[in-house]
Amino acid sequence: MEILSYGTSMTGSTGINGDSFYISSDKNVFLLSDGASGAGEKGKVIMSNTCVEIAKQYDFSIFTLNPKDYVDSLFYKINNKLIEISQNSRQRLYGTIIIIVIEKDTLTVTTLGDSPAYLFSGGLIKRMAKNKLKYEDMIEQGYITRDEYDGYISQMHERMQRCFDWFIPEVIPPNVIEQYNIKQGDMFFMCSDGIGDWIAPENIMDILKNHGIKEGTDILIQQAKEISFAAENYYDDITAVAVHFR
Repeated sequence: MEILSYGTSMTGSTGINGDSFYISSDKNVFLLSDGASGAGEKGKVIMSNTCVEIAKQYDFSIFTLNPKDYVDSLFYKINNKLIEISQNSRQRLYGTIIIIVIEKDTLTVTTLGDSPAYLFSGGLIKRMAKNKLKYEDMIEQGYITRDEYDGYISQMHERMQRCFDWFIPEVIPPNVIEQYNIKQGDMFFMCSDGIGDWIAPENIMDILKNHGIKEGTDILIQQAKEISFAAENYYDDITAVAVHFR
């Protein structure tokens, strides 16, 4: 299969872009990082750039690891480096991350945070490697119901709701690694919450199918900017990577 890829980023209202992305030259490794605003203007940039720099140094093509072990190893290299930088600077650098590796007909993915990664296959949509929110295990343990959990969060200020999200780095990150078989015609799309918070995955899929990954991604970024600005008079950094297996 031929792999077509496209990535782009738009700086938000602050004028300082805390998002970064990476596509390896062989189109086997894809990474998107979104530095959190809470890390500060400088911190969010250092966070996202660090993720990309480590991915560039830790080249999948020169290691003998299988994709799952490579993704796990790369994730922890980034996680531990961010902890080290945070400790040395006495400032927590944190954000969200998506890592995807393609080998033959297998896609391996891990995420941490609310930046979504979608697989579009045969008209179906799959949100890949989605993390549980903090304290969500209390539902499984029977302490509260799903409705109670969602109700508590919905009553909080939006900034307080962010306290339930996971970010990288963590001492013991709760990320999961998933693998999917891919076939000709499939697409995947990963983006920062500058798109994910505003555009439904069904609309993302339709726009990519109708316009192709390059024009479609550019349309999605512009739409997300306009919707966000109309709602909040502000728009976040907006970044996306799209891949089509043709």
